[in-house]
Amino acid sequence: MNKGHKMPRKPAAAEEKPLSKRVLVLIKREQTTATPRVVWRHERPILEAIFGDGNAEEIDPETMNEGYTPKASPQLLIHNKKQDIAAKPSEAAGVGYVFIGDPRAEYERLVAAYGMHPEIKESFAEHVFGRFQSGMFATIVGSPTLEDLPEQQLRDLISAYGYTMPEATYQSDDDERKQATQARAHFLALSHAELVKTAQEYGVEVGA
Repeated sequence: MNKGHKMPRKPAAAEEKPLSKRVLVLIKREQTTATPRVVWRHERPILEAIFGDGNAEEIDPETMNEGYTPKASPQLLIHNKKQDIAAKPSEAAGVGYVFIGDPRAEYERLVAAYGMHPEIKESFAEHVFGRFQSGMFATIVGSPTLEDLPEQQLRDLISAYGYTMPEATYQSDDDERKQATQARAHFLALSHAELVKTAQEYGVEVGA
């Protein structure tokens, strides 16, 4: 066997499904200026076309959570009211969420958001992806299914489609507070498969 021969790539079936997700990128505008920004992964090549290769690097989203505490100090709460655990900044920003929008509408958003290339008579979106009609952009963002979505994104969609839980107020009695706590705990404890099933029951649809 030729020692210089490269190992064959994995078959297509074993490769990760092409999907675009929310990611954290570090945009380097100048040698001393770098700005973190959460964008869709398909936006990164446009940012590199604008700021230069290597100047829109995808970085670990855990850097957003430095100094995070799940609850504020009781001294900072008005009248010492009970506070739910606060979401991590990376979770609140939807990092890891899968793009489930309409590809054509998203392409048009990119055209409007990033404008025209200064040297070529075309938008940055067209410069990077070609015309929408070519199909390249739709292929890049992919066609996700419910099974492709992370758990928190499924929970958000299920809630948006009408899933409700009992809520406790200052007027609630002990039983009502207990029911509200149990309902919330049950919803948060649902497995990925259970969330997919619940989303289907509520008519949640994604992808083409």
